[in-house]
Amino acid sequence: MPISYITMLGTGNALATRCYNTCFTLHDPSGEVLLVDAGGGNGILTQLEQAEIDLRLIRHLFLT
Repeated sequence: MPISYITMLGTGNALATRCYNTCFTLHDPSGEVLLVDAGGGNGILTQLEQAEIDLRLIRHLFLT
C-alpha cells in the first residue's frame, strides 16, 4: 500500500530568532509533492536540492 510522507526542510529564514517558519513537503503516493511555506529568499531551492526533491513534482503550495 503506497503511503504519504513528510520531508522537513527546516526554517525558511536564517535570521528568525523568535518565530520560526518551518518548511516541509508532503509527498503523495501518486508522486506529487505539496510544499508548505516556501520560506524566505531562495534558500528553499538549496533545501529542496539537498533533500533530492524534484521541483517538477511540486504541484501545490500552501502558505500560512
